[in-house]
Amino acid sequence: MLDKKAVYLTLIVLLLISGGISNVHARTFDKIVAYVNDDVVTQRELDVLVKQRAMELQQVYRFSEREALNEAERQRSELLDRLIRQMLLLEAALTLRITVSETEVEQYIKEFKDKYQIETDEEFKRQLNREGMTLVAFREQSERNLKTEKLVMGRIVPRLQIRDREIQKFFEENRDQLSTKVDKVHLRHIFIAFKPNQADRDAAYENVEKAINEIETGGAKFEEVAKLYDTSKQIGDLIKASTEELSKFPKIFQDSLTNLKIGTLSEPIEGDRGLYVFTVENKTDAMIEFRYFIVPLVPSPSAIQETRKQTDEVYAKLEAGEDFSKLALAHSDDDETRENGGDLGVRSLSELNPKTRAVVEPLASGGYSQPYETELGHHIFKVDERDSPGLTEAEKTQITVILRQQRFQEEWDAYTNKLLENAYVKINLKE
Repeated sequence: MLDKKAVYLTLIVLLLISGGISNVHARTFDKIVAYVNDDVVTQRELDVLVKQRAMELQQVYRFSEREALNEAERQRSELLDRLIRQMLLLEAALTLRITVSETEVEQYIKEFKDKYQIETDEEFKRQLNREGMTLVAFREQSERNLKTEKLVMGRIVPRLQIRDREIQKFFEENRDQLSTKVDKVHLRHIFIAFKPNQADRDAAYENVEKAINEIETGGAKFEEVAKLYDTSKQIGDLIKASTEELSKFPKIFQDSLTNLKIGTLSEPIEGDRGLYVFTVENKTDAMIEFRYFIVPLVPSPSAIQETRKQTDEVYAKLEAGEDFSKLALAHSDDDETRENGGDLGVRSLSELNPKTRAVVEPLASGGYSQPYETELGHHIFKVDERDSPGLTEAEKTQITVILRQQRFQEEWDAYTNKLLENAYVKINLKE
């Protein structure tokens, strides 16, 4: 296994080499891939930089060796661009006569050794020699790095001020990614269902009578007729239910199944999905075996239009100032919430289905939506109260760090773009 300190030092030394510490005479015989004012970038220096990036991808980002080499090679032109910008920053620092003291250089080297846990000067020298670098060369490059760092601190860092409104904007734009920061709303609704009119009911009852006749007089099997009149999965299949399980059925279904004789058909029973017909095949004190099918009660276009008209009338009353809860009590078809004025309780926006959330999310406290149509009917939502969790100081600090990193990259690009505009740069890089 590679020694971690040796790996980290290799990465740094590679970076330092790419920054310009190389033998001048050796560079003369190397292929030049870029001219940068009076300096050059050689093929060897760029290859070293690509190698450094591949090692970084392996050690820090856990790429496989092959993946790291391929990705680093793909980034070759980007790495060259960044190297040219770094060279121009150093040139600008030297032009501006930015200076660093011996004490600053010593502190830089000390922090470097502490960071990579290099305990003695002898160990440090051995590591540098292993990578073909001297302590003098390392000191020289450290001094250049510090000069460049001072230039950046003076020209770029002062532009990294982050205002409170920027933090809040970032928070609002990324709120969905913070599960603990999603708004909660105390929600009410009025639900006006699509209801079949009398003609729709007559048609459904006519179909159910046909189905019953086919079984009772035509000799058709219950499950076969079930599949003709109801396309739902498992409709007509045999169901076994214990007495306890049966007690959870709607009372009207319980009564029908309890009183129904084996082998006979029930009268049509209107339920939430249409007209139900049951037959019992076996029954004991502890268990009942039965089948059923449903003939749907489908609202016709005229019935749907009638529901839309009713919804518009309720909405007009809201607009005229009538109380939402009283209108829900009078008009809502949601049996579970109607008596409580349509109260759905406190819900996180993340709990709502996407379409409902799109309707509810823009509403402020006390606001209500326009009618929202689903396949079952119309909803009108009202937000009684809205709780918007704020940011803690720690979260503000985290966002500030993110924004400063983004701003730094933007300002660094802008500053080095200006340097590029005033520089002579010629690239001979070929894929």
